[in-house]
Amino acid sequence: MKKKIKTITYNIESSFFITVVRHGLAMMIPFILTGGIANALLNLPVKAYQNVISDSFFAHFLNIMYTGTFGLFSLAMLIALSSSYCMERNMTVDKTILYVLVSIGAFGAQFYSIDGTYNIDMLDVRGCFFSLVTAILSCVLLEKLQRFSILNFREQTNGMERITALAINMLFPAAIVILIFVCVTQSLLIVFDVNSLYDLLSDTMCGMFDHVHNEFLKGLLYTCLLHIMWAFGLHGSHILEPVATTSFLIGRSGDIFSKSFFDTFVVMGGCGTTMCVLIALLFFVKNSRLRKLAKLSSFTVIFNLNEILIFGIPILLNPILLIPFVCTPVICYIISFVVTYLGIVPPVTHYVPWSTPIIFSGYIGTGSVAGSILQIVMIAIGVAIYVPFLRLNDAVANKNAKEQLNEVIKTIQEKEELNESYDLLSQSNRNGQICRMLRHDLKTAIENKELYLLIQPQVDENGKCVGGEALLRWKHPFYGFIYPPLIIYLAKESGLLEDMEKFIIDSAVSSIVEISRQCGPNFKLSINLTAKSLLWDVDKYIDETLKKYNVPASQLWIEITEQDVLVKSTMVLEKLNNLKAQGHVMMIDDFGMGHTSILYLQSSNFGVVKLDGSLVKDILTNTTNQQIVSSIVTLADRLHIKIIAEFVETVEQRDKLLELGCKWYQGYLYEKPVQLAEFIDFMEEHNS
Repeated sequence: MKKKIKTITYNIESSFFITVVRHGLAMMIPFILTGGIANALLNLPVKAYQNVISDSFFAHFLNIMYTGTFGLFSLAMLIALSSSYCMERNMTVDKTILYVLVSIGAFGAQFYSIDGTYNIDMLDVRGCFFSLVTAILSCVLLEKLQRFSILNFREQTNGMERITALAINMLFPAAIVILIFVCVTQSLLIVFDVNSLYDLLSDTMCGMFDHVHNEFLKGLLYTCLLHIMWAFGLHGSHILEPVATTSFLIGRSGDIFSKSFFDTFVVMGGCGTTMCVLIALLFFVKNSRLRKLAKLSSFTVIFNLNEILIFGIPILLNPILLIPFVCTPVICYIISFVVTYLGIVPPVTHYVPWSTPIIFSGYIGTGSVAGSILQIVMIAIGVAIYVPFLRLNDAVANKNAKEQLNEVIKTIQEKEELNESYDLLSQSNRNGQICRMLRHDLKTAIENKELYLLIQPQVDENGKCVGGEALLRWKHPFYGFIYPPLIIYLAKESGLLEDMEKFIIDSAVSSIVEISRQCGPNFKLSINLTAKSLLWDVDKYIDETLKKYNVPASQLWIEITEQDVLVKSTMVLEKLNNLKAQGHVMMIDDFGMGHTSILYLQSSNFGVVKLDGSLVKDILTNTTNQQIVSSIVTLADRLHIKIIAEFVETVEQRDKLLELGCKWYQGYLYEKPVQLAEFIDFMEEHNS
C-alpha cells in the first residue's frame, strides 16, 4: 500500500500542469495575505478597537488595501498562473510577458455580456475559476500555435531587435488564441441563455443545491464540494460564492447551517480546518522544515489565512493529505450540526466575518461560551485525524525527494562519463523542476552561509599527513546532501559562482590558520577552481584573503580539473600564471593520458597532478591502468612533479600504487572527508 501511495505521489509531483498550478497559486501568497490581513484587522471583533478605528483614516486605508487586492483577485491569479507556466518551460522574461498579455486578452474576452455590456465583476474573486482555466489553456494553445511556421514572420523579422521580432512573430498565434476564447464564450452564453459566464457558473452551482431540500445534506454537500475543489487546486470558496451568498445566509437556509456556521465550526484556520494542521506540526510532527513553516504561518492561520501552509507543505494536489483535508471538515460539520440540533450548543445567529479568530468566532456567532468550547473539541479531533497522515506524508515525501534527486545525479554522472555537457535547468521535466528549485535555494544557502567545507586528508608513503583537500558540502533542508558537481553546475549557470568561491576561499584560509595554530605550518590545503572561476578576479581575491589572515601562498594549493585546463582562454592562462607567481602550487585534478593535458605539464604551471579516479579504482586488476600510472609517474618524476592518487580504499591499492612510484594518497583507506576539528585530530595522530 505504501509503495502504491509513493508511486501515485511521485507521479503527481512529476506532473507538469500540477506543478504549474501549485507554483502559480504559491506566488499569490503575498497578494492574498496582504488583502486578508487588512480584512482581518478591519473586522477584528473587539468593540473598543472598532470604536477607535470606526470612520478613521486607518480603517479607510485597510479597506483600500483589501479592495485593491481581492478586487483584482482573478486577474492576479491569471498573471501568476500564466507566469508559472512560462517559468516551468524556462522561457525568457520577454516571452513570458507576451504569454501573460495574451492570457489577459483571452480572459478579458470573457467579460463581454450577451446584452452588450462589458462586465468586469469577474476581476474579483468571482472569476477565479475562469482565470485558472484561461491561464492554462491560453498558454498551451499559444505554445502549440507558435510551432506552425505558417503563422510566424521569421524571414521578415531577421535582423530585427529580439523583442520586436518576438512580438511580431506572436501576432497570429495571439490573435487566434483570443479569438478562440471569444467564440467559445459567446457560444456558451447563447446556448445556455445567460448574460455572463459568472451567471452560468452561479446557475450551475446553485442548481445543484436546489435539488437538495434537507438542510443537513445541503450543508454536507457544500462542505464536501468546496474541499474537494480546494484539494485539486481550485479555489472552492470563491467558486461556490454564488451558493454562499444566495442559499446560506443566516435565517434563510434553516435554523442551523449558514455561511457563518461554516466559517465558525468547519473551516477553523482556513479550508481543511488547517488550524489542526498548524497545531499538529508544532507539537506532534518532528520534521524541522515543517515546524519552521508552521511557526511562519502561525499569525496568518489565526485569522483563517492558510495559504502559507497549504502551499508550503503542500496540501493541495497531495494524494495523502487530501484525505484528512476533506474528512476533517466533514467530521467537524457533522458533529457541530448534531450538537447544535440537539441544543447542546446554541445556533449561530450572528454574522461572523470569515477572518475572525477561533474562540472569538465561536462566542460571537452563538452568543455563548459553548460555541468556543465546541471549537476546541473540534480542533482536538482534527489534530488526531491529521497527525498520522502528516507523518506518512513526511516519510513518503522524503523518500520521493531522494529518488528524484538520484535521478538528477544519475543524469549528471552519465553525461560526465561520456564527457558531455548538460543543461538541466532548461528542461521542463521533473529534473528541470528540481534543479530550478535548488538554484533558488542555493542562492539563499550562500547568503545564509549554509554551505560548509569538509577536509579529506592526504598521506605520504610513511603515513604522515601532508595536507588535505577542502571539499564543498551543502545539506539541503528537504533533499539532504547535494551532489557537489550539481552544486558547481547550479552556481555556474546562475551567476553564483563568484560569491560561492569567495566563501570557499575565506573558509579554507581561516581553516589553514586554525590548523597552523594547533599543528604547525608544515602542511597544505587545496581548493578546487574551474575555468569559469578564472574569469573573475579570483587571483586578486585569494591574494587579499591570504594577506588578511597572514597566510603564505605556499599553504594554499589550487586544483583545476584536466577538462578545465584544456580551456585555451587567454584570461584563464593569465590567471593561472598569476596564481603560480603568487606562490601557489597548481594541481591538475582528474589527470589522465590525454595528449593535450600532457603537453600542459611542460608549461611549468603545474607542480602536482592527481590521478583520475578511474585509473586508481581498477589498479589491481587492470594492467593497462597500471601501465598508464607507471608512465605518468615516470614523466612526472622527470618534470619534478608530484603525484597524488585519489580513491585509495584498500591497503592493496596503496601498495600497488607505491610499487608503481606513486607516494601520496587520498581516500577512505585513511579517512573520509571530515570537519576541521577531526582533521586536526587526524594530523596530530599521524604526525606525532
